[in-house]
Amino acid sequence: MIIKDRIVAAFGARAILREMVARKFRAKYSRALLGIWWAVATPLILAFSIDIIFTHVFKVDIHNFTLFVLSGIIPWLFFSNTVMDVTNSFTADSALLKQGIFLREFTPISCVLANFLSFLIGVVFLLPIFLVSKPQVIKVLPFLLLIFILHLGFITGLGMLLSTLNAFHDDLVHFFSVGLMLWFWITPVFYTLEMLNFPYRWICLFNPLTYYAILYRQVLYEGAAPSCNIVCISFLISVVFFIGGYRFFIRKEAELFKKL
Repeated sequence: MIIKDRIVAAFGARAILREMVARKFRAKYSRALLGIWWAVATPLILAFSIDIIFTHVFKVDIHNFTLFVLSGIIPWLFFSNTVMDVTNSFTADSALLKQGIFLREFTPISCVLANFLSFLIGVVFLLPIFLVSKPQVIKVLPFLLLIFILHLGFITGLGMLLSTLNAFHDDLVHFFSVGLMLWFWITPVFYTLEMLNFPYRWICLFNPLTYYAILYRQVLYEGAAPSCNIVCISFLISVVFFIGGYRFFIRKEAELFKKL
């Protein structure tokens, strides 16, 4: 199976991938005044802003609403930041790609992993807030590793798909800058599925990010083990997107190289 061979080759060249991830991570914050602290500040600012609007204006009755939103906004920011970076990754690194010194899939994968590293740092610094509010969170923290893997698989596959498509259609990155705003509102970050009536709930159920948001919320906000059904759905989504995105990239690779 060609994907299996490519994964084996990628594992053998993992030192190059680590260097690419480190380079992209440093570049991401090299000129930022707060540096890596933006990984902590951004979700906090957004969570407090949403909390003020929905608890004081719309009177949403959810206990500890700030933490409720924060548990969903952290994975959402990882997704949205990664999509914006990875979509344009082949175009941005076209000069390096032409040199042929690394596997071409390392370009989107390194972009995803650099954002994942920022995401992990943000989670580590914000985790004490959840632990203080609900100490039993510490008992279910090992489940976060599983959720990280599932979430990362989905975003990596989607990233390879989008970065490949954008190499042929340069306006895709602009489309997604607008599309992400719509995607945010149909992801249960500041509301639960139970708050929605049909058919609106079906819109969220067809959104892959809904299931990852629920998993993070169950662990971080509720301090409970993730639902087996949601884990299974998330696993299927991750596998489908990862294999589908990787296969699409492989099928278009030769044409992509000529395009760049």
